[in-house]
Amino acid sequence: MEETTINPTNEQAQTCLRVCQWLSNGYKDIQLFRFDYQTGDVYIFA
Repeated sequence: MEETTINPTNEQAQTCLRVCQWLSNGYKDIQLFRFDYQTGDVYIFA
């Protein structure tokens, strides 16, 4: 069985950076950052 790797799109990467910046500007700690390679989902727990 061959595994297929999914990489974040440019739009996902830029949006992720904006969300992380927004959270840090609000003095929120980012507890977990995860990109799920199987589904292509980005998770940010703050």
